[in-house]
Amino acid sequence: MLPHALARFRPPIATMASEASSAAPATACGVDEASRRRVIICGGGVIGACTAYFLASKAAGRVAITVVEKSAIACAASGKAGGFLALDWCDGTPVADLARASFLLHRSLSDLLDGPRTYGYRALTTLSLALSPSELSRSRSPALPSWIDGAAASRPRTIGTPETTAQVHPQLFTRALLSSATAEHGVEVVLGEVQSVDVSGGGAGVVLRDGRILPADAVVIALGPWSSRLPLVSALFHISGLKAHSIILRPPQPDAISPHALFLSYQPTPSSKILDPEVYPRPTGT
Repeated sequence: MLPHALARFRPPIATMASEASSAAPATACGVDEASRRRVIICGGGVIGACTAYFLASKAAGRVAITVVEKSAIACAASGKAGGFLALDWCDGTPVADLARASFLLHRSLSDLLDGPRTYGYRALTTLSLALSPSELSRSRSPALPSWIDGAAASRPRTIGTPETTAQVHPQLFTRALLSSATAEHGVEVVLGEVQSVDVSGGGAGVVLRDGRILPADAVVIALGPWSSRLPLVSALFHISGLKAHSIILRPPQPDAISPHALFLSYQPTPSSKILDPEVYPRPTGT
């Protein structure tokens, strides 16, 4: 359940239950209902939601899409990530073009789905700075945002501008996409735990833990690190997760926090290990 403070950013999410969605599926002109290809997307995280949204919007009613999620949309990493976006931070790598296309796509999606209101999309200034509590005598840098205690902070270095870095609230973003897909394109959301994917007999089907079987012409597996629990996946390769910690703080005066993302280098004591926390203030007040 979203905190009350996020109410003004909450998208109009359609009711998501194990029963069929009450939204009438959109059918392309001249496409018979029985001829629509049935696509089951396993996983209600950001990958599953994006797959459902773009497939439904591009296929013009030629597919019937069902998203299967165990508990709630964006309930795991997709709802707890930093939501940080960067245009050019992958330049020089094999995914440079993909990263740039993704950043620009986020900008266009924000225009289409009213991102600033529905899921906290906004441009950011991104800073890199070092924190050293053992050196509290240094003078405050005028380049620091007003909400940062400058006594222990070095002079910041700008590593991203509002033209090259931005953010979304990841949970609200994922839910907004899927809400649009259900409302505009008839995507159905089913709550249930995927037990297996059956591809025998020339067809496909998703078997749920409670015994339900969802027939399909195509199945997309977007379960993140849980994908390896499916024999169909584990027989081919192993997928594992990378554990990380996220702490959500609510400042007493959230309006005083400017749109700055911080990449920190923090050494608690001169002899301790250097840590690299990241700080992403959100317009939702956290």
